[in-house]
Amino acid sequence: MSGSDAASIVDTADDRETTLARVRVREDAVIEHDARVVPGFSLSNSDLTGRAVFRKGNEILEIITANKRPLEEVLGVDLIYLNAVKQNVVMVQYKMLEADRQDGVTDWLYRPDGQLKKELARMRLFSQAHAPGPLEYRINPQVFYLRFVRRDAVLGKSAVTIPIDHFDVLRRDRACKGPKGAFRISYETLDGRYLRQDGFLDLVQSGYIGSYARTTSDLKGLIEAVLKDDRAVVAAVQSALG
Repeated sequence: MSGSDAASIVDTADDRETTLARVRVREDAVIEHDARVVPGFSLSNSDLTGRAVFRKGNEILEIITANKRPLEEVLGVDLIYLNAVKQNVVMVQYKMLEADRQDGVTDWLYRPDGQLKKELARMRLFSQAHAPGPLEYRINPQVFYLRFVRRDAVLGKSAVTIPIDHFDVLRRDRACKGPKGAFRISYETLDGRYLRQDGFLDLVQSGYIGSYARTTSDLKGLIEAVLKDDRAVVAAVQSALG
């Protein structure tokens, strides 16, 4: 094995507790993994803007990494899925779930903070959807999703994804209140009401979720402008939020 060889898989969880199993997987690593892995698709191109293009037969799926880039500043998201054939776009913001151990039972929690409030404000600025075309259908035309990942998870595993309109419903759910009345999300309170990663990707690939084509066209224009470093666009968004 040479120094440049990379492991084909790194598994940090099994039936035994090991040192590796306690390693905290960082949010950035999870985002980078998800931006480069789409089951059934082959990565055909990627560039320094954060854009990766995947192909499977006639299907084309672009994934753009917005994390720590101007796109995150504008849209409040970490990852953008653009289906070039079905003309839908879905954007995802990542949040880490922390272990909560009580009475020998472990749940995984996320407690919203001020940063999420700012991100949601950016998302809602672009949540106005155009009407569908005469032959378009979506189960849900929501563009923005939240993805929760266990801090100790194997890359690509244990992620749960919900649209932000479901998040708004959860904020009114008394089951999502902690002992002191603070809002929080956990595996237990979600009770299976979320998308698993494979199911989420299937819906994106089929065009069953995400924006309608006309909204996608508008968002594509915005994304391209930001990728070309159009600071006027960023300034306009900041002004609208202010």
